[in-house]
Amino acid sequence: MANKITLSGFAGTGKSTVGKLVAKALDFEFISVGNYSRKFALEKYNMTINEFQELVSRKPEIDKAIDSEFQNYCNARNNLVIDYRLGFHFVKNAFHVLLKVSDDEAFKRISQSGRTNEDYSLSAINNRNEIMKDRFLNSYGVDFTDESNYSLVLDTSFISPEEVVFRILSAIK
Repeated sequence: MANKITLSGFAGTGKSTVGKLVAKALDFEFISVGNYSRKFALEKYNMTINEFQELVSRKPEIDKAIDSEFQNYCNARNNLVIDYRLGFHFVKNAFHVLLKVSDDEAFKRISQSGRTNEDYSLSAINNRNEIMKDRFLNSYGVDFTDESNYSLVLDTSFISPEEVVFRILSAIK
């Protein structure tokens, strides 16, 4: 069984929800680069995640510093579930999962998430997703939406988080 699992996908796919459940089931640590980035953006720049995404598009060195720190942390430990779009690229010896979701379901989930200071209109979500995809292509030459990068691809649009967890746990055993 894998001792590291990475979860990737666009906003609203359920990475954090599923990640926490998988971590609990396996008694692993759950970590999220998104949570880290939100906190970093607010504390260091007094920005929302949407504003921060635009900033790092213009200043890729910020992204690279976050990625380097996160990569080092993840590769130095075991028993992790990692919510990280670039996990497949940076985290070695892991089981890599891509979660997918319809735009309508992503909007519904994000708008009900209770996140403050975040624009969660459908256009803002799609814009943020495209900015991230382009940024990672430009900075690292990788497409995190390319399904060939993953051990497992799941569409979470019409299945419960518990079903997603079941499918991941079944695949890693």
